[in-house]
Parts: sequence; C-alpha cells; structure tokens
Amino acid sequence: MRPTWIGATESSIHVRFPLTRARTWAVALVTVLAFGDAQFAAALKYQPTQSRLSTIETGFQPDELLSPTSGGSDDASPASAAAAGFSETYWSAFTDVDLPTLRRSAQSEPETRFAEAMIQLATGDIESAERGFFVASHQRMDVNVAVASQVMLATTLRYQRKWRQLRDLPLTSILSAQDRLMTSDLEQWGRAFAAADTQVIEFPNEPMAMPLMLTTVGTPMIRISINGNSYDFWIDTGSSMTVVSSAVAADANVVALSNDTMTVRTFSGSAPVKAAIVKRMEIGSIVINNCPAVIIDQSLMYLRTSEPGSPEKGIHVDGIIGWDTLREFDLTMDYAGGLITLARPVRRTIGIGTERTLAWLGRPTVEIGSKVGGKLHFTLDTGAQSSFLNAIAIKRAGATPQRADIHVFGIAKTGRKTNRAVPFLTVTIGNKPIRLQDVIVYGPVTSGLMNSDGFLGSDVGRSGPIHIDATNGMFTVGS
Repeated sequence: MRPTWIGATESSIHVRFPLTRARTWAVALVTVLAFGDAQFAAALKYQPTQSRLSTIETGFQPDELLSPTSGGSDDASPASAAAAGFSETYWSAFTDVDLPTLRRSAQSEPETRFAEAMIQLATGDIESAERGFFVASHQRMDVNVAVASQVMLATTLRYQRKWRQLRDLPLTSILSAQDRLMTSDLEQWGRAFAAADTQVIEFPNEPMAMPLMLTTVGTPMIRISINGNSYDFWIDTGSSMTVVSSAVAADANVVALSNDTMTVRTFSGSAPVKAAIVKRMEIGSIVINNCPAVIIDQSLMYLRTSEPGSPEKGIHVDGIIGWDTLREFDLTMDYAGGLITLARPVRRTIGIGTERTLAWLGRPTVEIGSKVGGKLHFTLDTGAQSSFLNAIAIKRAGATPQRADIHVFGIAKTGRKTNRAVPFLTVTIGNKPIRLQDVIVYGPVTSGLMNSDGFLGSDVGRSGPIHIDATNGMFTVGS
C-alpha cells in the first residue's frame, strides 16, 4: 500500500502551469501515523498469478504466492485453500472501496463474511466487524480472505485501543512465519500500551468553543494544556495517533512507557518514536485522562516554508492531535471565523436521504462525488495544506492535470517529487459542490487492499466550516 505520513519538516513546491507564472507553494503533510498500510501492501501477495492487484511497492512476485504451514483443525486443507477460486470482480471492488459490489460478487462463505465485516466497519459497527474479521481470518477455505482478514482484525483492534487483545492476537495456522510478520508491527504497539490505564474523557454539559489558529501554511492549530503546561498542537485527522515532541514531553513530564524504540512510516521513510501516555490533556474545558501518544524527536517537528511571516528555522510543531483523539468529538472548524467547537458525540439515526460521508477504513475516509459521476474515496487529512489526487483516479475524477514541478517533503527530512497538478477540481461532498484549487497529482499508487483516491486537505475549509462527526459517519463542508 502507499506509504503513510506522520508529518512534515519542510515543504517547498514550485509549480509551473502553461501560460501562467511560476508559483511557490508550501504544503504541510502531517498525515497518517499508521501501522497497517505496509501490512495492507503485503496482504495480497497470495493472489493467483492472473491477479495484478498487488501493490507496485511490495515487490512481491508470482513465485512468492502461496506458502501456508500445516497444522490446525480448520475446515479445509492448505491444498484446498490454494485451489480456492479467485474473483477479479470481488477484489477489484475491495480495492475500489465499492462495498455493495464486494457483497454482491462474493462467491463463497469466507468472501461473504469478509464483505459483511467490511460493510459493518464502514457503517461504524466496529465490534461486529471485529468478530467477522476474526472468524474469516481463521478459516482455511480461502487464503486470500484469511490474510486480508488478519490484517483488518489487527488494525481494528488497534483502532479500538484493545491493546491486550492486539498483543495476544491469535494467528491462523494457515499463515507461514513470513506471513505472520504482516501484523508484527501492530502487535508491537499492543505490547507497548497493554499495561497503560484506560483513556477517560470528561466533557462539559454544553458544546465548547475556543479559538482556532492557522499556521502560515493554512493548517489548523489550537492551544491545549498538558499536565498544566500550554502548547500549540496541530489538528490533524491524517495522523492516526496523537504526537508529542520530545521537548514538550520533557517539559510536561510525559514519560515513555518503556525504553523500546519503535518505527513509524513517514512520507518517504521512517522515524523512531516511543509510546507514552499523556496523563492529563485539556482542550478548553474538555479533559482527556490517559491519552495514548507517541514521542518523537523535536528536531523532526518543524515545517520549513518560504511563506511570508514564517520563522527562518521553520514552523515549530509542539505536537499533533491525531484521529484517535479527534474521533471522540463532534467538532466543527470554522477557518474563516477562527473558531473550533467541540462537543460530546451523540449517536443518531441517519435520516432517509442522508448518506454517511465519513467512514473509518483503516484511515478516515470521505466519500466524494466526481463531476463525471461515480464515487471517489479520499483520506481526510486536515494536516495537509493542499488536497492530493492519486493518478489512478484522474479519469474517474474528470480531472485535467497540467505539467508541474513539485517537491513535497514529509517528516524526518523525507520527500518525493511529482510533476502534475490539477488547477481546479470540482467534487461533491454530501449535496454540496466543492471546487478545490491546485490539487497535486501523485502516483499512480495502487494498494495491496484498499486504494485511496486522494487526500482531502485543509484547503477544503475555504468553502465553509468543516463538520466532523465520526460517531455518525458525517463529514460536511459549509452550513
């Protein structure tokens, strides 16, 4: 699967469109601190040789396909697992996040169970999805389903903060030793947080409003308190965990849970981190006790930019409030008005004619309508100044890219180049048309499992207040 990003240390983008003057952008990428993406990439290495769904980044070849171990008492032998039919329609629907087609095209009980678990995940019934993934991962009729289910099970346990279950995750006997490495990173995080106290959030009786600041590159930031000390943290839906710089950790007495150093995947590389618990985090009048977080070296928490008003050394980032915390709120960010409102989420019945626009599918995913019809699925990333379009979705988006010279940087001094951008991209979120400007084209990047058609950055806030209600699967822009 595509690499994942936790942050940006510098972003210098030079774009040249035909018949226009050269422009310089500073694009902040404080995106997903995820553990599952590399495992997702590996998950389809079992595909039969006629399948070309495996990611361009995995490096797996057809001769690496099936290598199950013996043993176990499941309902089929490894040989029958190898002989299980492969449905191009089924797995293509999965990679395209076309869940209705995924369910309709299921040809076996394992495929049906896995499709139903994915639909439950998309509709917010995560507990049921977890149970479905567990059962599907331990059957022996279809090794493709078993591997994909194992990855989704581990990812779902991590999302629910079921650290002990993640640490002790039982692996299906159909997997080889090499295959079991796919979830080893996730299990490591389970071990790191297994003994930590449970997070508890204290909400005021009424919704709480506080100032919303914007960095010089346009990404949202708020003032919070950690163990009695105040800091400026970025609001980043693209980071799967809350992040604290080592300087803030030392200042606010945030102690690592152990001396173990783990690695997170960044935009084009990796960065070392340590697991920690923030004993008390205050966001206005909201108090979060025992917030899971990671500590990262302060030298990596800078965004260098040529934007006017930016410090010469770059924009310093004290920390990041990630999706694991943000999903606990019903929040609205009004960029123009400089205000963020947070409230306790209340589960509601979605009315007739109202569709869920936000789902967690290993990352927060917004369903977007394209101007040529059909649906696109963008990762929601408020830590990115600009929106991004995967080259695999250009036609479906009705986009017309133009030549550009672009260099986007991520955290830990990593980066990549791309050479195309879309001056204007019209999409629909809910029933509201949105016109995105200067959308950067990357890839094409195809996933081991679910493709992301792009990233929806903070530039969408130009079209009105952003409302995020993960509990009810709602993302809207404007009133």
